[in-house]
Amino acid sequence: MLGRTHQNMLRMYRVNPKNHRVVIDIALDRYLDYFHEWDNAVFRKRDLHPELAEFLDLCSEEIPLRKKLELNFCIKNRREDEEKEKILEASYRNYYESQLHMVERNLMRHFKFSSVLFLIAIGFIALYFMVNGSGDSHILSKIMVEGVLIGAWVFMWESLHMVFFESLDPMKRRRELKRFLDANIVFKIPERQHQ
Repeated sequence: MLGRTHQNMLRMYRVNPKNHRVVIDIALDRYLDYFHEWDNAVFRKRDLHPELAEFLDLCSEEIPLRKKLELNFCIKNRREDEEKEKILEASYRNYYESQLHMVERNLMRHFKFSSVLFLIAIGFIALYFMVNGSGDSHILSKIMVEGVLIGAWVFMWESLHMVFFESLDPMKRRRELKRFLDANIVFKIPERQHQ
């Protein structure tokens, strides 16, 4: 079923016959439409427009991760400007590199915290065996010993949960961002402007 859904989604996109990359077409009225309108930074350091970033993310969700991308920017109301195209491509790369850096930092934080929880769980298990071997038969001490074992399993579960479940989305996002960074970027001007 999932394969059929992806096949249906892929019909909405062209495939470049030369490199077999899935083409995402982006129509802009002018080069500046690429950038965030409230970003006052120098032209070279301006941020990607949030609606464009959202559009690219939606397209990426519809295209299987194993497929490579080609972004086809069609600039309607401007003549070809190689300098601006280079700046846009550099801005695109900077945007997705910074996004990738944040996701990788978040993943590293997850793994570090998970390691701490795992070490606490191991410590509780060691404490359980030390206290359990004392042979104290008071009901209160038995409850405390069992509490230590339960605490060990809770910390162990939380550690494994973070590694195997909470990290799935950031790991998928990291693959998407790497695919965006690997994408071919093409700029086109409508044919009527060349005449």
